[in-house]
Amino acid sequence: MAANPNHLIRLAPHGGSFECAPGQTVLDAAMAAGYWLPHSCRAGSCNSCELPVLEGRFHHLELPADGGAVAAGRCRSCRALADSDLLLEAPGVPREPGQRVVSCGARVSAVERPSADVAVLHLQLPEHSGFQFRAGQYADVLLKDGARRSYSMANAPDEANVIEWHVRRMEGGRFSTHAYDKLKVGAMLRIEGPFGTFTLQPGDAPVVLLASGTGYAPIAAMLKAHGAELARRRAVLYWGGRQRADLYAVAEVEQWQAEHPGIRLIPVLSEADPQWQGRRGLVHAAVLADLPDLSAYEVYACGNPLMIDAARSHFTASAGLPPERFFADAFVLRH
Repeated sequence: MAANPNHLIRLAPHGGSFECAPGQTVLDAAMAAGYWLPHSCRAGSCNSCELPVLEGRFHHLELPADGGAVAAGRCRSCRALADSDLLLEAPGVPREPGQRVVSCGARVSAVERPSADVAVLHLQLPEHSGFQFRAGQYADVLLKDGARRSYSMANAPDEANVIEWHVRRMEGGRFSTHAYDKLKVGAMLRIEGPFGTFTLQPGDAPVVLLASGTGYAPIAAMLKAHGAELARRRAVLYWGGRQRADLYAVAEVEQWQAEHPGIRLIPVLSEADPQWQGRRGLVHAAVLADLPDLSAYEVYACGNPLMIDAARSHFTASAGLPPERFFADAFVLRH
Protein backbone atom coordinates (compact mmCIF):
# COMPACT_ATOMS: atom_id res chain seq x y z
CA MET A 1 0.00 0.00 0.00
CA ALA A 2 1.36 3.40 -0.99
CA ALA A 3 2.23 5.81 1.79
CA ASN A 4 -0.20 8.69 2.35
CA PRO A 5 1.48 11.77 0.83
CA ASN A 6 -0.77 14.16 2.75
CA HIS A 7 0.29 16.01 5.89
CA LEU A 8 -1.85 16.28 9.02
CA ILE A 9 -2.62 19.84 10.14
CA ARG A 10 -3.67 20.14 13.78
CA LEU A 11 -5.24 23.22 15.36
CA ALA A 12 -4.55 24.38 18.92
CA PRO A 13 -6.02 24.78 21.44
CA HIS A 14 -9.34 23.13 20.55
CA GLY A 15 -8.00 20.12 18.68
CA GLY A 16 -9.44 20.26 15.17
CA SER A 17 -7.43 18.55 12.43
CA PHE A 18 -7.46 18.00 8.67
CA GLU A 19 -5.24 16.64 5.91
CA CYS A 20 -3.34 18.83 3.46
CA ALA A 21 -2.38 17.38 0.06
CA PRO A 22 0.90 18.14 -1.74
CA GLY A 23 0.60 21.45 -3.60
CA GLN A 24 -2.51 22.43 -1.65
CA THR A 25 -2.34 25.55 0.53
CA VAL A 26 -3.11 25.16 4.21
CA LEU A 27 -6.07 27.52 3.90
CA ASP A 28 -7.59 25.70 0.93
CA ALA A 29 -7.25 22.37 2.75
CA ALA A 30 -8.80 23.82 5.90
CA MET A 31 -11.83 25.24 4.09
CA ALA A 32 -12.33 22.07 2.10
CA ALA A 33 -12.57 20.25 5.42
CA GLY A 34 -14.93 22.85 6.90
CA TYR A 35 -12.42 24.60 9.17
CA TRP A 36 -12.63 28.38 8.86
CA LEU A 37 -9.16 29.70 9.55
CA PRO A 38 -9.02 33.51 9.64
CA HIS A 39 -8.73 34.91 6.11
CA SER A 40 -9.88 37.64 3.79
CA CYS A 41 -8.23 38.21 0.39
CA ARG A 42 -6.77 34.69 -0.16
CA ALA A 43 -4.04 36.34 -2.25
CA GLY A 44 -1.36 36.91 0.39
CA SER A 45 -1.89 40.67 0.57
CA CYS A 46 -4.05 41.41 3.61
CA ASN A 47 -2.23 39.36 6.30
CA SER A 48 -5.54 38.31 7.87
CA CYS A 49 -4.61 34.63 7.60
CA GLU A 50 -1.27 34.73 9.45
CA LEU A 51 -1.08 32.13 12.23
CA PRO A 52 1.68 31.02 14.62
CA VAL A 53 3.24 27.65 13.69
CA LEU A 54 3.90 25.72 16.91
CA GLU A 55 5.34 22.59 15.28
CA GLY A 56 6.39 21.48 11.80
CA ARG A 57 7.91 22.77 8.60
CA PHE A 58 6.36 24.67 5.69
CA HIS A 59 7.23 27.07 2.91
CA HIS A 60 5.36 29.87 1.17
CA LEU A 61 4.43 30.23 -2.43
CA GLU A 62 5.59 33.55 -3.82
CA LEU A 63 4.17 36.35 -1.71
CA PRO A 64 2.93 39.63 -3.23
CA ALA A 65 5.04 42.70 -2.52
CA ASP A 66 2.12 44.59 -1.00
CA GLY A 67 1.68 41.98 1.75
CA GLY A 68 4.90 42.76 3.59
CA ALA A 69 7.21 40.30 5.30
CA VAL A 70 5.98 37.35 7.37
CA ALA A 71 7.33 37.23 10.92
CA ALA A 72 9.43 34.22 11.92
CA GLY A 73 7.38 31.34 13.29
CA ARG A 74 4.22 32.40 11.47
CA CYS A 75 2.62 31.21 8.26
CA ARG A 76 0.35 33.06 5.87
CA SER A 77 -2.01 30.13 5.41
CA CYS A 78 -3.39 31.20 2.02
CA ARG A 79 0.14 30.87 0.57
CA ALA A 80 1.62 28.20 2.85
CA LEU A 81 2.44 24.65 1.73
CA ALA A 82 3.13 22.01 4.39
CA ASP A 83 6.48 20.21 4.28
CA SER A 84 5.57 18.07 7.31
CA ASP A 85 2.70 17.68 9.75
CA LEU A 86 1.90 21.07 11.32
CA LEU A 87 0.46 22.36 14.58
CA LEU A 88 -1.09 25.82 14.19
CA GLU A 89 -2.31 28.16 16.90
CA ALA A 90 -5.89 29.06 15.95
CA PRO A 91 -7.86 29.83 19.13
CA GLY A 92 -10.92 31.05 17.25
CA VAL A 93 -11.44 27.78 15.35
CA PRO A 94 -13.60 25.14 17.06
CA ARG A 95 -12.82 21.43 17.19
CA GLU A 96 -15.70 20.40 14.95
CA PRO A 97 -15.79 21.46 11.26
CA GLY A 98 -18.66 23.59 10.05
CA GLN A 99 -19.27 25.61 6.91
CA ARG A 100 -18.01 24.24 3.61
CA VAL A 101 -17.23 25.84 0.27
CA VAL A 102 -19.75 25.16 -2.53
CA SER A 103 -19.42 25.54 -6.30
CA CYS A 104 -22.66 25.91 -8.21
CA GLY A 105 -24.49 27.72 -10.99
CA ALA A 106 -26.37 30.96 -10.34
CA ARG A 107 -29.01 32.60 -12.53
CA VAL A 108 -29.11 36.40 -12.74
CA SER A 109 -32.60 37.35 -11.55
CA ALA A 110 -32.18 41.15 -11.53
CA VAL A 111 -29.64 43.80 -12.50
CA GLU A 112 -29.88 47.33 -11.10
CA ARG A 113 -27.54 50.23 -11.88
CA PRO A 114 -27.97 52.78 -9.06
CA SER A 115 -25.00 54.90 -10.16
CA ALA A 116 -22.77 55.53 -13.16
CA ASP A 117 -20.36 52.76 -12.14
CA VAL A 118 -22.14 50.37 -9.76
CA ALA A 119 -24.25 47.37 -10.74
CA VAL A 120 -26.34 45.54 -8.14
CA LEU A 121 -26.73 41.89 -9.12
CA HIS A 122 -29.31 39.51 -7.68
CA LEU A 123 -28.41 35.86 -8.21
CA GLN A 124 -30.74 32.90 -7.75
CA LEU A 125 -28.97 29.73 -6.62
CA PRO A 126 -30.30 26.18 -7.07
CA GLU A 127 -32.69 25.10 -4.33
CA HIS A 128 -30.42 22.34 -3.04
CA SER A 129 -27.03 23.94 -3.72
CA GLY A 130 -26.00 23.83 -0.06
CA PHE A 131 -24.64 27.39 -0.33
CA GLN A 132 -24.95 29.00 3.09
CA PHE A 133 -23.18 32.18 4.17
CA ARG A 134 -22.85 34.53 7.09
CA ALA A 135 -23.30 38.29 6.85
CA GLY A 136 -19.95 39.80 5.86
CA GLN A 137 -18.71 36.89 3.73
CA TYR A 138 -18.04 36.86 -0.01
CA ALA A 139 -18.10 34.50 -2.99
CA ASP A 140 -16.18 34.23 -6.25
CA VAL A 141 -17.49 34.33 -9.78
CA LEU A 142 -15.54 31.81 -11.89
CA LEU A 143 -14.66 33.02 -15.36
CA LYS A 144 -14.35 30.73 -18.38
CA ASP A 145 -10.54 30.90 -18.43
CA GLY A 146 -10.27 29.89 -14.77
CA ALA A 147 -9.82 33.42 -13.41
CA ARG A 148 -12.03 34.49 -10.53
CA ARG A 149 -13.32 37.71 -9.02
CA SER A 150 -14.60 38.17 -5.47
CA TYR A 151 -17.73 40.01 -4.33
CA SER A 152 -19.27 40.32 -0.89
CA MET A 153 -22.86 39.34 -0.30
CA ALA A 154 -24.95 42.43 0.46
CA ASN A 155 -28.14 40.69 1.58
CA ALA A 156 -29.11 38.86 4.72
CA PRO A 157 -28.39 35.10 4.75
CA ASP A 158 -32.03 34.25 5.45
CA GLU A 159 -33.13 35.10 1.90
CA ALA A 160 -33.45 31.55 0.58
CA ASN A 161 -31.03 30.68 -2.21
CA VAL A 162 -30.48 34.32 -3.21
CA ILE A 163 -27.34 36.42 -3.07
CA GLU A 164 -26.82 40.10 -3.88
CA TRP A 165 -23.53 41.55 -5.15
CA HIS A 166 -22.49 45.19 -5.59
CA VAL A 167 -20.07 45.36 -8.53
CA ARG A 168 -18.11 48.54 -9.25
CA ARG A 169 -17.26 48.95 -12.92
CA MET A 170 -13.49 49.11 -13.45
CA GLU A 171 -12.30 50.11 -16.91
CA GLY A 172 -10.76 46.99 -18.44
CA GLY A 173 -12.20 44.80 -15.69
CA ARG A 174 -12.56 41.15 -16.70
CA PHE A 175 -15.98 40.78 -15.09
CA SER A 176 -17.04 44.20 -13.81
CA THR A 177 -17.34 45.87 -17.23
CA HIS A 178 -19.42 42.95 -18.52
CA ALA A 179 -21.61 43.04 -15.41
CA TYR A 180 -22.30 46.76 -15.77
CA ASP A 181 -22.47 47.07 -19.56
CA LYS A 182 -23.97 43.80 -20.80
CA LEU A 183 -25.18 41.36 -18.13
CA LYS A 184 -28.83 40.44 -18.63
CA VAL A 185 -31.50 38.82 -16.51
CA GLY A 186 -31.44 35.06 -17.11
CA ALA A 187 -27.69 34.82 -17.66
CA MET A 188 -25.91 32.00 -15.86
CA LEU A 189 -22.78 32.44 -13.75
CA ARG A 190 -20.59 29.91 -12.00
CA ILE A 191 -19.86 30.87 -8.40
CA GLU A 192 -17.89 29.41 -5.51
CA GLY A 193 -18.03 30.23 -1.82
CA PRO A 194 -18.61 31.41 0.73
CA PHE A 195 -15.25 32.76 1.88
CA GLY A 196 -14.07 35.22 4.51
CA THR A 197 -14.27 35.67 8.27
CA PHE A 198 -15.37 39.32 8.25
CA THR A 199 -18.39 38.77 10.48
CA LEU A 200 -19.89 40.56 13.48
CA GLN A 201 -18.39 39.29 16.72
CA PRO A 202 -20.63 38.73 19.78
CA GLY A 203 -20.26 41.24 22.60
CA ASP A 204 -21.36 44.55 24.00
CA ALA A 205 -18.69 46.93 22.64
CA PRO A 206 -19.96 49.90 20.63
CA VAL A 207 -19.35 49.44 16.92
CA VAL A 208 -17.85 51.61 14.16
CA LEU A 209 -18.69 50.43 10.65
CA LEU A 210 -16.27 51.91 8.11
CA ALA A 211 -16.78 51.60 4.35
CA SER A 212 -15.48 53.10 1.15
CA GLY A 213 -17.39 52.72 -2.13
CA THR A 214 -18.78 49.22 -2.65
CA GLY A 215 -17.13 48.24 0.63
CA TYR A 216 -20.63 49.06 1.83
CA ALA A 217 -21.85 45.65 0.55
CA PRO A 218 -20.80 43.41 3.49
CA ILE A 219 -21.77 46.21 5.89
CA ALA A 220 -25.23 46.16 4.28
CA ALA A 221 -25.44 42.43 4.95
CA MET A 222 -24.55 43.05 8.60
CA LEU A 223 -27.21 45.77 8.89
CA LYS A 224 -29.85 43.50 7.40
CA ALA A 225 -28.88 40.45 9.47
CA HIS A 226 -28.00 42.15 12.76
CA GLY A 227 -29.90 45.44 12.73
CA ALA A 228 -31.29 45.16 16.24
CA GLU A 229 -27.94 44.02 17.63
CA LEU A 230 -26.07 46.86 15.93
CA ALA A 231 -28.62 49.36 17.23
CA ARG A 232 -28.14 48.03 20.76
CA ARG A 233 -24.39 48.49 20.36
CA ARG A 234 -24.86 52.06 19.07
CA ALA A 235 -23.29 51.37 15.68
CA VAL A 236 -22.12 54.29 13.57
CA LEU A 237 -21.56 53.81 9.83
CA TYR A 238 -18.97 56.09 8.26
CA TRP A 239 -19.30 55.70 4.48
CA GLY A 240 -16.73 57.42 2.31
CA GLY A 241 -16.64 58.27 -1.38
CA ARG A 242 -15.31 60.92 -3.69
CA GLN A 243 -18.64 62.30 -4.95
CA ARG A 244 -22.21 62.03 -3.69
CA ALA A 245 -23.02 59.46 -6.40
CA ASP A 246 -20.46 57.06 -4.89
CA LEU A 247 -22.79 56.61 -1.90
CA TYR A 248 -25.27 54.78 -4.07
CA ALA A 249 -27.46 53.29 -1.32
CA VAL A 250 -27.79 56.13 1.21
CA ALA A 251 -31.57 55.86 1.10
CA GLU A 252 -31.32 52.22 2.17
CA VAL A 253 -29.14 53.15 5.16
CA GLU A 254 -31.48 55.98 6.12
CA GLN A 255 -34.27 53.40 6.21
CA TRP A 256 -32.18 51.34 8.66
CA GLN A 257 -31.72 54.44 10.80
CA ALA A 258 -35.48 54.91 10.93
CA GLU A 259 -36.16 51.26 11.78
CA HIS A 260 -33.28 50.95 14.27
CA PRO A 261 -32.73 54.37 15.90
CA GLY A 262 -29.49 53.28 17.55
CA ILE A 263 -27.75 53.15 14.15
CA ARG A 264 -26.29 56.33 12.66
CA LEU A 265 -24.97 57.13 9.17
CA ILE A 266 -22.21 59.68 8.60
CA PRO A 267 -21.41 60.11 4.87
CA VAL A 268 -18.00 61.59 4.07
CA LEU A 269 -16.87 62.89 0.65
CA SER A 270 -13.26 63.56 -0.31
CA GLU A 271 -13.98 65.52 -3.52
CA ALA A 272 -17.41 66.99 -2.80
CA ASP A 273 -18.92 69.73 -4.95
CA PRO A 274 -19.62 73.13 -3.32
CA GLN A 275 -23.27 72.26 -2.71
CA TRP A 276 -22.42 69.35 -0.39
CA GLN A 277 -23.47 70.17 3.17
CA GLY A 278 -22.03 67.09 4.85
CA ARG A 279 -18.62 65.96 6.05
CA ARG A 280 -15.56 66.36 3.84
CA GLY A 281 -12.15 64.70 3.70
CA LEU A 282 -10.89 61.17 4.31
CA VAL A 283 -13.39 58.84 5.92
CA HIS A 284 -11.02 57.42 8.56
CA ALA A 285 -10.08 60.98 9.56
CA ALA A 286 -13.75 61.72 10.21
CA VAL A 287 -13.87 58.79 12.64
CA LEU A 288 -10.83 60.12 14.51
CA ALA A 289 -12.31 63.61 14.68
CA ASP A 290 -15.52 62.29 16.24
CA LEU A 291 -14.07 59.46 18.32
CA PRO A 292 -10.51 60.28 19.44
CA ASP A 293 -10.71 57.46 22.01
CA LEU A 294 -11.58 54.11 20.42
CA SER A 295 -10.29 51.96 23.26
CA ALA A 296 -13.75 50.57 24.06
CA TYR A 297 -14.87 50.08 20.44
CA GLU A 298 -14.86 47.42 17.74
CA VAL A 299 -14.23 48.56 14.18
CA TYR A 300 -15.39 46.74 11.03
CA ALA A 301 -13.77 48.19 7.90
CA CYS A 302 -14.26 47.23 4.27
CA GLY A 303 -13.18 48.73 0.97
CA ASN A 304 -10.05 50.28 -0.49
CA PRO A 305 -6.88 48.68 0.95
CA LEU A 306 -5.21 52.09 1.38
CA MET A 307 -8.15 53.29 3.48
CA ILE A 308 -8.05 50.15 5.58
CA ASP A 309 -4.30 50.38 6.16
CA ALA A 310 -4.59 54.03 7.17
CA ALA A 311 -7.51 53.33 9.49
CA ARG A 312 -5.80 50.38 11.18
CA SER A 313 -2.58 52.33 11.69
CA HIS A 314 -4.16 55.53 13.03
CA PHE A 315 -6.89 53.91 15.11
CA THR A 316 -4.47 51.63 16.95
CA ALA A 317 -1.58 54.09 17.24
CA SER A 318 -3.37 57.29 18.21
CA ALA A 319 -6.91 56.37 19.30
CA GLY A 320 -6.18 53.40 21.56
CA LEU A 321 -8.10 50.79 19.55
CA PRO A 322 -6.87 47.30 20.53
CA PRO A 323 -5.49 45.72 17.33
CA GLU A 324 -7.55 42.58 17.86
CA ARG A 325 -10.74 44.67 17.69
CA PHE A 326 -10.04 45.94 14.17
CA PHE A 327 -11.79 43.62 11.72
CA ALA A 328 -11.24 44.24 8.02
CA ASP A 329 -11.99 43.00 4.54
CA ALA A 330 -9.68 44.77 2.10
CA PHE A 331 -10.75 44.64 -1.53
CA VAL A 332 -7.92 43.38 -3.73
CA LEU A 333 -8.21 45.30 -6.99
CA ARG A 334 -7.92 42.96 -10.00
CA HIS A 335 -8.84 43.78 -13.59
